[in-house]
Amino acid sequence: MRKRYHILTGALLTAAIFIAGCKKGWIDINYNPMQLTENNATPDLMLPDMLFNSMSGVNNETEAQWMGYWTFAEYSSGANVLTYYQLDDMFFGTSSPDPAILLWEANARVHDQPYYIGIAKVIRALQWSRAVDNSNNMPYSEANNTSIRKPKYDTGEFIYEDLVKQLDSAVTLIREAPQDKAIRISIADIMFHGDKQKWFKFINTLKLRLLVHQANKPGREDYIKGEIAKIVAQGSGFLNSGENADINPGFTDQRPSKYYAKYSQYDIYPRYYTVAGDKQIPNWQMASANVTAMNMLKENHDPRLGFFYSPARVPLPANAVEPFTQPGPQEYRGNKFGLPVDEQQYPYNRTEYVSQVGGVRTFRTPVSPLSTGIIKGYDMPCWIITSIESMFLQAEAIQRGWLPGDPETAYKNAVKESFRWLNVGGNTTVPSLSDDAFNTWYNAETAAANPKVSWAAAPDKYKLLMFQKYMAFNGIEPFEAWVDYRRNGRFPEIPLSYDPARVGNIMPIRCPYPVSEMVQNKENLLAQGPIDIFTSKIWWMP
Repeated sequence: MRKRYHILTGALLTAAIFIAGCKKGWIDINYNPMQLTENNATPDLMLPDMLFNSMSGVNNETEAQWMGYWTFAEYSSGANVLTYYQLDDMFFGTSSPDPAILLWEANARVHDQPYYIGIAKVIRALQWSRAVDNSNNMPYSEANNTSIRKPKYDTGEFIYEDLVKQLDSAVTLIREAPQDKAIRISIADIMFHGDKQKWFKFINTLKLRLLVHQANKPGREDYIKGEIAKIVAQGSGFLNSGENADINPGFTDQRPSKYYAKYSQYDIYPRYYTVAGDKQIPNWQMASANVTAMNMLKENHDPRLGFFYSPARVPLPANAVEPFTQPGPQEYRGNKFGLPVDEQQYPYNRTEYVSQVGGVRTFRTPVSPLSTGIIKGYDMPCWIITSIESMFLQAEAIQRGWLPGDPETAYKNAVKESFRWLNVGGNTTVPSLSDDAFNTWYNAETAAANPKVSWAAAPDKYKLLMFQKYMAFNGIEPFEAWVDYRRNGRFPEIPLSYDPARVGNIMPIRCPYPVSEMVQNKENLLAQGPIDIFTSKIWWMP
């Protein structure tokens, strides 16, 4: 369930410190959480928890299913996620800002830690922008004032512009922070270990994400160009090939990476499940293949098929009866999102006969240079922004003329980075192997004049870029795929739920406000006007 995002009482502030301390006691931090108070909880004790709460790629099963990446065949017809009906904020649980962010930033000020103040601003921008991307207008400017019980709503545009300012301020704070004003930063910073240049690249990439989100909104181009000019002038550039913003506090087979624990098919982590009707469904079963994206990979002869997805654990019997035809290779199979399937008539669409998310298939396997796919091992890092997304953002900015460079080269480098990230070549110490796999595929599809792969053959270069970005985000960044889908006029074309109980003929474009808002902040909520998840746009939508 989503966290309450704007009312922080004194008791909640103290609780937030205590909870943050308890959660991360295993991350090489030597302290007694029972002795934490608002005065002695230095910002380094809270940073790992703030980074954990900013992870991407997990808790986005709803978006992964809507966007055609994953699905689960055993939903009962009429389930909310299938019908789009009566959705509540529980379906968008990763979108709310952590209520401890503002406390943490204030805590860093009290302890005179400018490096941590800067990082707090970055995480605030990361989490608040995602909240806006879900719900549009939000209580923001008054959210840190505990004396205001009913904070006003700010527009999504205002929040975005302020977050960009916060990111600019973060660069200055981190750049000018002396080492003695960064307590235990090399340990507490489980992402970059205090490397300022990496933080600058991450900040610039996050800022570019916010600017690209609004790229199709009329009247925003001058603002975007001005802000991109500031990024260029800053000089650190963006996350590039092999440079991911990801976290790893020292995962083990007993305390594994969250993505691995949720989706690796091992039942030793039973706490990760979804309730569907009277069933408790393990999350790894939710990460089963959707034929929408799978068939796109097959149609384009894309070698990433066996990396985004794993072969079905049980082969399809010869002459098996299926509810719909699936193209080969038959070891890669999926389901149609929301399609009612009679298990008695069609027994081979259950989980064991379809593909799940791709990666390691052996128990308690650590990451190695030979790890391929999305799930690479129990000690794999949890990503916040991947090099894949960064290079696609740069490619779009280049294609629009906002950054210097050759659009075709930028496009090809972005897709090539997807191959490297998945380790299609089979050895991360030799990235040229993945490059060779990309080049072989790309050259063959270019010779065949495939407009969904080849830059030369594509009549609309922007749509090609967006299509391949959609393909690269399979199982990795479904939320950002949903953002692109909405800002690009529902492109690429994704089939809607096949559930006959589906409401409406379009995919939802926003999250409803929490029910608690009607109880606690009714006047300001009603001032936003009627909210419809199918028609009420996020501010950056054209």
